[in-house]
Amino acid sequence: MVVEERLAYRLLGRFADATAAVREARRKTDGEPGWLNTVVARVSLGMLRARQKAGFEMPDPVVSKEPNDEVGLGVLTALDALTPDERVAYVLHDLYREPFEQVAPLIGRTPLGALQVEARARQRVSARPVSDVDLAGQREVVDAFMAGEDVLDADVTLRSEEAWLRGHGMVAPKAAVLQAAPCMAPAVVGGEAGLVSITDGKPIAVVAFTVRERKIAAIHAITDREHVARLTRKG
Repeated sequence: MVVEERLAYRLLGRFADATAAVREARRKTDGEPGWLNTVVARVSLGMLRARQKAGFEMPDPVVSKEPNDEVGLGVLTALDALTPDERVAYVLHDLYREPFEQVAPLIGRTPLGALQVEARARQRVSARPVSDVDLAGQREVVDAFMAGEDVLDADVTLRSEEAWLRGHGMVAPKAAVLQAAPCMAPAVVGGEAGLVSITDGKPIAVVAFTVRERKIAAIHAITDREHVARLTRKG
């Protein structure tokens, strides 16, 4: 992804939306680089506000066979839980180091107001579990999980289109379904160790794992088949 496309993706979390935002920003600026990212942020903010009333939809992680440095599915899901202003302030300041003086006009705040919005967002995003080992270490734990070992953390969470579960007792029965799946191909999902479930040669689910202290702290699963097909074609 080029700079403006990556920015739009992190602001919106969906490939089609990001492409549309960049296209609209280029139209408005005639592609002038100095203003493009600012207009991408403004267009993305409008799109985030417009989709506030829509129901929950799992975001689009980058699914690949090789390591990638894209935003993880857990991060994208946490960003989706923010308000539009919080998401824009967080992404621009925390991920792109934009000063609050530049963030403030986009969200209609003073610099101090923008700082407060970003602080709330950062607190909420930082509350999510984060992997504390590299990709190889994550893969070892995921392989152990698929071999039938109980490596779920006591406070593990599972997020999918249909469910948001917390705690070993709630998540373990759902996790057992993954362990029993006949064909689970290793993948990198948004920079984290993941799996793609395949049935009759077609991918039917994408799963990402967050690993902490050699335990699975979070599972994010995309099971909508059309969504999975789009992601795996892209990957």
